[in-house]
Amino acid sequence: MSQNHELEIAKQILVNQIIERLEQHYEDYIKNVKGFNEIPSFFRQHLYAPANKQERDKALEELYQKLKTIVGQDLVENIYKLIQLIKISDELDYEIAEELLKNYLKDREYNEKTNLDFEIIEKIIHEKNQYEKRKQQIELICESLAFFFALSKLPLIKLVMAPIKVAANLVGADALIETMEEGYRISRNIKDMKPFIKDFRERELIYLNNIQKKFSNVNNN
Repeated sequence: MSQNHELEIAKQILVNQIIERLEQHYEDYIKNVKGFNEIPSFFRQHLYAPANKQERDKALEELYQKLKTIVGQDLVENIYKLIQLIKISDELDYEIAEELLKNYLKDREYNEKTNLDFEIIEKIIHEKNQYEKRKQQIELICESLAFFFALSKLPLIKLVMAPIKVAANLVGADALIETMEEGYRISRNIKDMKPFIKDFRERELIYLNNIQKKFSNVNNN
């Protein structure tokens, strides 16, 4: 098994654990509020981005440069934030995946469905001091969700997306378009995204703060 393949498996293990936590933390929305049942799969498949990181990053940068000349500034800024979200999620997740391979998976058999104690992941978040980047990620997720919801309410969304699709196809960034389309498709079934965004921001920041307190106390004892 190649090192890159092992790293991708470790990242998938991490993403599965993250989605499982989100399903628990936002069960009130997922089970009780119309439209939110699709949020976990959207996070898994799109916000925690697919493989081929280097090729994708290059394509996203080329797309951003092209879009600056063909669509409005507000739309460009929102797409740029989505690109930044994909990149920062990759950085955070690969950093943890590398640590998992180095210290937690090397002496055991594992595959994409391997379960880990989530406290291991929290410990790595603390050890790698990911707090500020995690806060940026939370804010970018909130802004991207608001963007998808706004897109879903546009009456001429196909017209808006047409030049973006052409540009994305030219540079090989079709995955970003799939993320946008899936984001506004899901949002069409949601009456109001604002309460979820507010709760997501608050709960995730509290969660990060709790991790920091827990492991800071452990280190001080």
